[in-house]
Parts: sequence; C-alpha cells; structure tokens
Amino acid sequence: MTSKPNDAVRVTLSKDSKEISEKQKHSQDEENVIEAEITSENESEKISVTGVKAQADSSQTEQEEEQDISSEATEKIDKIEPEPDDPETALKKKQKEVDNIQDRLLRLSAEFENFKKRNRREMSDFKKFASEILIKDLLPVVDNLDRALETTNVDDTCKAIFEGVSMTRDEMLKIFSKYGVQSIEAIEKPFDPAFHQAVGQEASDECPENTILKEYQKGYTMHGRLLRPSMVVVSKK
Repeated sequence: MTSKPNDAVRVTLSKDSKEISEKQKHSQDEENVIEAEITSENESEKISVTGVKAQADSSQTEQEEEQDISSEATEKIDKIEPEPDDPETALKKKQKEVDNIQDRLLRLSAEFENFKKRNRREMSDFKKFASEILIKDLLPVVDNLDRALETTNVDDTCKAIFEGVSMTRDEMLKIFSKYGVQSIEAIEKPFDPAFHQAVGQEASDECPENTILKEYQKGYTMHGRLLRPSMVVVSKK
C-alpha cells in the first residue's frame, strides 16, 4: 500500500526534471542565437567601416591626382610665351631663330667635314704603315746581306755567289722602296739625334765636331717616319 504514493512522487519528480532540462536547453539555444546575431552585427559594422575607409582613400587619391593635373597645366601655361602684338617684333624674333638654326647647320657641316678629313688621314696612315712590323722584321736580313757583300772577296771562285747575294739585296731594297722605305744617309753628315744613335766618339782634326765618322748599322725611314736609327760614331775635338 505504501509503494503507490512513492511511485507517484517519482513520476512527478521525473516530469519536473524533464521540464527543467528542456527549459535549460531552450534558454541555451536562445543564448547561442543571440551571440550569433551579435557576431553578425559586429562583422557587418566592420565591413561598413572598411568600405567607408576605402571610399575615403579613393576620394583623397582622386583629389591629389586632380591637383597634380591642375599644377602641370598651370606650369605649361606659364611656360607658353605670349605672342607679341607688334608684327615687327615677331619678325625679328623669327629671324633670330632662323639665324641660330643656320649657325648650327654651318657648325655641324664644318664638324662633319673635319671628321671626313680626319677619317681619310687615318685610313691613309693605316695603308702607309700597315706593313711597318713586317719591314722591321726584314731589316736584319738586309743587314746580313750587306755584311756578306763587305766581307766577300770578288774573285773568279766567289764571283757568282757575290752576284747572287748582291741581286738578292737589290731586290729587297726595291721592295722596301715600293713601300716607302728609304735608308738614312749618315757618313760625313752632321749628327741628328732624330735619325742617328751615337754609340761612340772619336777625335778628328779633319771633320767638324759632331760629324758622323763611322756607321755600324744603317738606319731606315718609312714615309718619313723613323723605323730604325743609324748606329754611328761621332767626331770630337
């Protein structure tokens, strides 16, 4: 008999606890909804603030560009010289401009002519002295031929050799002459440091002082330019 009232109490408590739990769950859902709404409102406020800021920056940039354009236009307008009202003044100004242009053209023409002359001169020098290195290398060969002719006795046994060496030397000198190479005269000539190289001095009563007495090595020029100086002995008192 006592169990029935207890069962009724338990049933009542169970129902109340379920209602309480459902109310708590419902209140929790309402809080989540409220938080979501607050978050959404904050984000929308941020977006609107960002948009307003971007719009303000864009308008400021446009104003700066307009100011730059207006300043450039003002400068160009300031640079433009007003046309004079007096026709005579305008004519003098144009004539001055024409004179300046003609002067520049004359100067350019003179510079171009000088350039052409310099170019022709450089090309001519290049053609003249293009074989200078080769000629210098051949000079010792001519020196050896000269020594051979000086030391060879002209007799019947060596006559053919002497003639052959002499003809070879003459042909070499002809080739040299073709390229503007000439030997330097030295014996009994006044000493010239531009073309002679003194290797010694000898006392002489017959020749004036600084006169070349001997020549150890012949010198050569090429189109007037020194290839090799003459090695000489100079007289002294």
